[in-house]
Amino acid sequence: MIRFFIYKKVPLLIFVSAFFVPVLSEAQSNQRVQKQFDKALGYYKAQEYKQAIEVLDKVIGKAPRFQDAYLLLSDIYGETNNTEMEIANLLEAQEISQKPLICYHLAEAFFSIGEYEKALLGYNSYLNDGEMAEGRREGILRKIGNCRFAITAKNNPVDFAPERLSNNINSICDEYWPVISLDQTKLVFTRLITYPGRFPQEDFYFSVSGTDGWGEAKPILEINTGQNEGAETLSSDGKLLFFTACNRPDGRGSCDIYFSRFVDGKWTKAKNAGGVNTGGWESQPSFSSDNRFLYFSSNRSGGKGKKDIWRIQMKGFGSQGGIVWGEPQNLGDSINTPGDEISPFIHPNNRDFYFVSDYHTGMGGYDLFTSRLSAGSVFSRPVNLGYPINTQNDEQGLDISADGQTAYFASARDNTTGLDIYSFVLDESIRPTPVTYVRANVIDAKTKQSLHATINLIDLAQPENERTEETDNSGGLLACLPLGANYAFNVLKEGYLFYSRSFFLEEAQTLCEPYVFIIGLQPIEPGAEMDLYNIYFETDSFSILPASEPELKRLLVFLNNNPSLSIEIQGHTDDTGNKGKNQALSELRAKSVAAYLVEKGIKEGRLSYKGFGQCRPVASNGTEEGRRLNRRTTIKILGN
Repeated sequence: MIRFFIYKKVPLLIFVSAFFVPVLSEAQSNQRVQKQFDKALGYYKAQEYKQAIEVLDKVIGKAPRFQDAYLLLSDIYGETNNTEMEIANLLEAQEISQKPLICYHLAEAFFSIGEYEKALLGYNSYLNDGEMAEGRREGILRKIGNCRFAITAKNNPVDFAPERLSNNINSICDEYWPVISLDQTKLVFTRLITYPGRFPQEDFYFSVSGTDGWGEAKPILEINTGQNEGAETLSSDGKLLFFTACNRPDGRGSCDIYFSRFVDGKWTKAKNAGGVNTGGWESQPSFSSDNRFLYFSSNRSGGKGKKDIWRIQMKGFGSQGGIVWGEPQNLGDSINTPGDEISPFIHPNNRDFYFVSDYHTGMGGYDLFTSRLSAGSVFSRPVNLGYPINTQNDEQGLDISADGQTAYFASARDNTTGLDIYSFVLDESIRPTPVTYVRANVIDAKTKQSLHATINLIDLAQPENERTEETDNSGGLLACLPLGANYAFNVLKEGYLFYSRSFFLEEAQTLCEPYVFIIGLQPIEPGAEMDLYNIYFETDSFSILPASEPELKRLLVFLNNNPSLSIEIQGHTDDTGNKGKNQALSELRAKSVAAYLVEKGIKEGRLSYKGFGQCRPVASNGTEEGRRLNRRTTIKILGN
């Protein structure tokens, strides 16, 4: 199965016996007592803990200062997760004789139950004793740092009020690895189903939200198999799903990443994702909303520690339906450590990154951290999400909604239902920058029939990172728009004028309403017009700004693909300033566009230009948005 963390304690008795000569009392030298102790030790090694405890209780009854008996009991109770009794026996052993490793194991036990002040005393005592093994000092200092952090975190808790999702999602089975869609209308998760006489089975389920909340979860039949599927991630448009599967015939290592595509209303048969996988362990993928990078955890060679987080660029699909990948990149020293880093999650804003680590300073076990990505590849120093999100227990990964407010996670808070999926409102200090999205349907403007079209979304500050997507066969599209950037948005279909729109979100600080609209593409015919909103000019000037380049290139491609067309380039302004000046400016701007096209090889005879100033508004000039829409370049088809 995919979901479990594994931790194994090393018995204290082995350490104490290895480094110290036992303090013998008269009782301990009694051969009968020693024989009973050896019998208990045999039971312990055979993992027959109940019998071992019964014998050790008799040993202590006869020899109450037999220190090794208390140490062995502490090991047994540690193995069986009875920390209270483990501590009680360690304290009894410490009363008989002070030994540094007893202080250490007491500190470990106290730390495991969140008694950080007592753990700190134990670690400091062990550190100051001076008899620790070579190379152990650095690890103890790290544990002391964890204690100090945990004490401060508990004294300064973050907001955390988790709510269990309804029984339409959760059941008596374990549910985990929740993934929320960009528009927050669909939830995909893993369910562990137990069948009589069979191994438990991990499958995918999904639920759709409605007016009454989450609907009844249903299995994803096209992807689920007789084997286990889990640890999934969705693309922002919900059409591509990556997940983890282990020990399959077509696998490259112990666990591999697989993918399935949503086509014609159903999921395709899952395929091994190919070049992202090695002979090692690859798992827990997270896909960026711009469809560029897949983040994942792996124990492959070349990492910083046991399990590291990597990312790899997705370059598209090959002719045989497989994925074309770039070279994998280790996320580096800011994220990865000598320990385990797992459960990566890149928020749809493609900047806020969340992950789980057992090595960065934290509360104990696996903690959740966040880091900010800048300049495309530089991660900031991770920040622990704080208490009580993190505790002394193992925390698994989060999935966070596009608006940055709600997080989803799995937790075993109800003994009757096991792992369930919960949600909570994120503390403001650890919220990601929100994103909005555009949802649209593309149709023929005349017939109103749905069209399958290509979508281009360009961050005007980084035009080289152009995103290309496609609508589904019914013309639907869903695209993520992270705040903090301005975008050019185009819809293209052969035989039609292309659609142009702009989204100005660079200054947006709070969540914007999603953009939901219908896009009517105009067939190419005389008299048809298209308004271009991403050709920009200097203020009160006809000089074209560099941000116009993507849209002008799009227009150039359109004219080259339709070499018989002749067009009229029309300039328009808002009503700010003098009407006569606006008329002259609009004509000069139209002329500048024509000159650009001629310079790029379009025959001058195919082009004419005209200015209309402020005379043909398409929106009210009473708002900034309306004025922006009125400042446009229009292309009119004159003939073909």
